[in-house]
Amino acid sequence: MHCVSVVDTQGHHHRCVLRRWVDDHGDDGPELIRREARILESLERTDIPAPRVLATDADGDECGVPALLMSYLDGHVELTPGDTDDWVGQITSMLVRIHQTEIEAPAAEPWLNRDRLVVPEWSKRPDLWRAAFAVVSSSPPSSPRCFIHHDYQQFNLLWRRGQLTSVVDWVWGSVGSPGIDVGHLRLNISVLYSSELAERFLDLYESMSGTVIDRWWDVAELLVYLPGWGGFLQQQAGRRLRVDFEGMHDRVEATLLSALGRD
Repeated sequence: MHCVSVVDTQGHHHRCVLRRWVDDHGDDGPELIRREARILESLERTDIPAPRVLATDADGDECGVPALLMSYLDGHVELTPGDTDDWVGQITSMLVRIHQTEIEAPAAEPWLNRDRLVVPEWSKRPDLWRAAFAVVSSSPPSSPRCFIHHDYQQFNLLWRRGQLTSVVDWVWGSVGSPGIDVGHLRLNISVLYSSELAERFLDLYESMSGTVIDRWWDVAELLVYLPGWGGFLQQQAGRRLRVDFEGMHDRVEATLLSALGRD
């Protein structure tokens, strides 16, 4: 990702964002560029605040690698909110708006590899994980489908003056169960903050949307935590938040226990 300055024919400078797919992602780059461009162009017809497509170079003819030029959205990632209730409330409200948006998109592909699930050696509660594995051993439930972000989490949200102003990184925009987005954010909240906040978010989402999240999706997204989350989290957080790695396992297990207890 690059922040670039583009000069138009009248000499005016415009801040833009250039996304380039390189290294291991180069082979998938052309299709991913086209996919995100289609999603962003569809979002222009909605009230969801997202970048606008300025140019595409799916085959890398101009940039050397597959690339997408987007409008620059001002804002910052907010990881240490002063008012946590307001923070999670705005995040939830935006997600409900996204799920109510009618956009054609590819079917959501699961990120959980059920064949590779193994009880983590660090866990003092192996039965908890076995119970979770049993839940996802069955086929996903046929729940209502909608447009989803498919990577909705705090690092993809931009804030200004205490207001959530835009959502970025739409390459995985899909049509699937709303539980995919909800469970993914619950995992991210548990990893960085607390199981209690993850529970508060779930309750708020179900209240705002009028949708009950099936525990299959909730458990499946939490299991994406395996085989483990590494130091990339601190890299993403930078100096904005010191990640508590020591308490991470306990927080995720507490949320998983709660998810398993849902009907």
